[in-house]
Amino acid sequence: MIIAIRTLSAKIITRPETTCDRPGEDFYAPEYVSSLSFAPVLFAKVCRAGRSVAPRFAGRYFDSFAFGLLLYPANLLDGSPESLACASCLDHTSILSMHPLGKDKAAEAEFCVRKDGDPLFTCSKADLALLEESVVLASSRIHLRTGDLVAAELSAPLALACRPSSFRLQASCNNETITDINIILNQL
Repeated sequence: MIIAIRTLSAKIITRPETTCDRPGEDFYAPEYVSSLSFAPVLFAKVCRAGRSVAPRFAGRYFDSFAFGLLLYPANLLDGSPESLACASCLDHTSILSMHPLGKDKAAEAEFCVRKDGDPLFTCSKADLALLEESVVLASSRIHLRTGDLVAAELSAPLALACRPSSFRLQASCNNETITDINIILNQL
């Protein structure tokens, strides 16, 4: 399984399967990570294989959607050509727990990310057209297989924390918890 991500600037990057989190497991940042950022995403699991999907058929390649988070070691995002790729392969940084909603729920999907209870990001509806564009763009570059994930960033990476710090990161959709984990950036 791959995770194809449409960045806010409409570029496609991929993350390996090892970046998927283990539900409910705390995240301990490796020593070389001095700060973390996060990007909220809208994503879907691909339900049929495809390559070079035409825009009018993109909606047929997923039947539900969900929200999630991508964590990035911010100190690796230095603006160099390879920095986004380097920051995208850290294990357990794709928080994409599947709490799928049917496409008919897109207009009423309320997504919220909180740090220690304080709101960091909110989104009041799911833009399925953005997800369809992401399927088209991703499939123009890679062969999508059943079970792959296609995600669209809803914002550029936002600052989350610097070392040393510990906090609780929570995300919910329609008041249903998507994730509730502790992030630990211990002092070295």
